[in-house]
Parts: sequence; structure tokens; C-alpha cells
Amino acid sequence: MNRFLLITAIAFITVLNTVYGQEFNPPFFVFEDGLWNAKSDDAQYWSDLTKDSGFDGMELIGLDKVDDMIPALEKNKLKLFTLYIKIEIESEQPYDKRLKECIKKYGGQISYLWIHVHSKLLAPSEIKGDARCVEIVSELADYAALYNVKIAFYPHSDFLVEKIDDGVRLAKKINKPNVGTVFNLCHFLKKDEKDQLESKIKNAMPYLFLVSVNGADDGDTHNYNWSRLIQPLGQGDYDVFNVLKILKENGYNNPVGLQCYDIKGEPEDFLKESVLTWKKYIVKLNQ
Repeated sequence: MNRFLLITAIAFITVLNTVYGQEFNPPFFVFEDGLWNAKSDDAQYWSDLTKDSGFDGMELIGLDKVDDMIPALEKNKLKLFTLYIKIEIESEQPYDKRLKECIKKYGGQISYLWIHVHSKLLAPSEIKGDARCVEIVSELADYAALYNVKIAFYPHSDFLVEKIDDGVRLAKKINKPNVGTVFNLCHFLKKDEKDQLESKIKNAMPYLFLVSVNGADDGDTHNYNWSRLIQPLGQGDYDVFNVLKILKENGYNNPVGLQCYDIKGEPEDFLKESVLTWKKYIVKLNQ
């Protein structure tokens, strides 16, 4: 084998090892809604519960709790992975006017904004909103980039950005390295073509910054309520392990969040149970 072929073969094997042979062990964080029914709403209690349950950090909704949560998380060596931020494309001030100051203050301690995009005039997934959305998010992304913060479109049922393809389309149009999208399992099951799971994840991979998972029931998911589509990890008969397998096979290793909206029961119990299931999945995926 000549030198060129040898180098080519080594490079090819390296790529295979990097993408397909790497250990799959994404950071795992809890949504704020997983803590709502905890025994206390004190920031340090939330941080302690997050750590004791086995998570690497958490998400926050909006900006009101950031000042209290940052030091509480740092005390436990946990991360504030992402902030859930609303964008209103028809509004003169399309997002919380405090956002840029928060980014400036905590840019080194917040990794992502995942943004849910709304329109009062347009239907979900309507591309007529793209131009204004691109304008808003591009400007915000340029500012966020100064502080090493990334932005990801958060697909949400009945919002303007409803499907993962919407997030990919907008990320492509914005074409900035700190703008991507989210794969959101419960909203995917509610509104998307679930038989196209693998192809949609593969299509999103160049832009896939974050993923959210949870237990769920399989079947006619478009007609299920959230109690069937959002359960503790390990509950329900939808094959969440297969979702993680597809992510691993496509080289994903960015953070994964646990969606917990309106889960009944004690967070002190169902969060630990979910992490135990997560760890079982990780062990199995890396065998």
C-alpha cells in the first residue's frame, strides 16, 4: 500500500472511531419544570436536589431566577445549561429587554439559549415568518457570540417554530456557528412525522445543539395529551432508547435535557428514577 492510500485509510478509520466508536455520554440536565413541585422552591434546595438526583445541571425558564440559581449551582459544581427564552416576532421588543444584560453578566456560566418562537398572525411552521425571525435571531446571535453563548430553536407544538425541520430551516438561513436547533421528543411525538425519526435527526445533525427526552407512550401520539407524552424516563412504551441509539450512531454528544412538564408525584422520587434509567441506557449504548 502506497503512502497516500495508507494515510487515507488511517484518516477514514479515525473518522469512524470518532463518530461511531466514541463513548456516548452527553451531559444530562433537568428542566426547571421538573423542580416545580419539590418540597422547597429555594434556589439552593433546587441545586441540591439536582445534584443529589444525579444531573449535571439544569435549565431555567426566563430570567427571574438566574441571579439566585447561578451561585447555588456553582456551589455544587453544576451548570446552568440553558435558558428558555420567548421570541415574539411581531413585537417591537421581541424578547425580554433584560436578556442582553443577563448574557453579558453570565455569559461564561450559561451555555445556551433555547428559544420558543411565537406569532400572533401566522400559523405554526409558516415560512412567511422566516424573514423577521432571521432578523431578530441573527442580531441576538451576534451579541451572544461575544460571550460564547449559543442559540437553539426549540420546536414546540402550536408555536411558530413547531417542528425540528423549522429549526433546521431557520438555522440554515441564519448561517451562524452559534445558531442551531433542538430535537424535542415530546413535541416531535405530538406534531411531527414520528416514522421519519431517524431521517429527521440525521438532517438536523449539523445544527443539533440540544436534545430533550422523557418517557412517553407509543401509538396515536398526535392525539395524546401531555400526561401520556411526558412521563418519567423509563415509563411508557415509546422506545426512547432507540432515539438515543440514533443520536449516538450519528455522533451526537451535546447536552440532553429531561422534560418533566406536569409530571405527577414527588420530584425527589421521579428525578432519581429517571437518572437511574438514563444511566442504564448509557451503559447499554456503550457496550
